[in-house]
Amino acid sequence: MEIPTVTIAFRIACCLCRKNIPLAGDVIALDGEWQRRYPKRRGTLACERCVIDYGWNCCTKAVGGFVDGHIAAPQDQVDIDSWSHLLGRGTHRALVALHPRSGLLQGAEPYLRSLASRKLSRTIADRLRPALNEWDAAQRVV
Repeated sequence: MEIPTVTIAFRIACCLCRKNIPLAGDVIALDGEWQRRYPKRRGTLACERCVIDYGWNCCTKAVGGFVDGHIAAPQDQVDIDSWSHLLGRGTHRALVALHPRSGLLQGAEPYLRSLASRKLSRTIADRLRPALNEWDAAQRVV
């Protein structure tokens, strides 16, 4: 999917360490097993350092089967360790467009609003608008 260039500046805070992810580095999207193992995580977008430091070696028990409560990796991946539970990696702009709910939690609201207000492909607009509507509704409740 091609993401249109938008000049709104933003920073993404890592969902694990909460430090800004360096603009020169990739952002890594994590799946539900990361949330289960690290429940204090905020969002799904992480820096590479945390993915390396917080990773785990085994999803399975020594006697077979998965550890209790395990959430399966995406179907196209062998489910053996933390590296099996990555949804993708890419630029800040691409990953917040692919995972807008996390982008909103992690600091990309101005960028996503700008992106949603432009004439975009239907796919991008359909992904962004529901996330922005949920975000706005949650802000009104607080």
